[in-house]
Amino acid sequence: MADEVQTTQPAGGAAATEGAAGAKKNKKINRLEAKDIAGKIEALESSNATGSKYYRHLLQRKQELGG
Repeated sequence: MADEVQTTQPAGGAAATEGAAGAKKNKKINRLEAKDIAGKIEALESSNATGSKYYRHLLQRKQELGG
């Protein structure tokens, strides 16, 4: 048993291989420029995701930037 090599595979299966392919991560909201924030807000509004925390954080950051 000590001589066996155990390989661990993620529980996600196909989703895990997609993540290993280099899924693009979101920038932190406080590092986004005003035009990027506006674009993300528009995208969320068009997909009716205005109840999400991410959307609320974007709106808050937009107000902080004076936009």
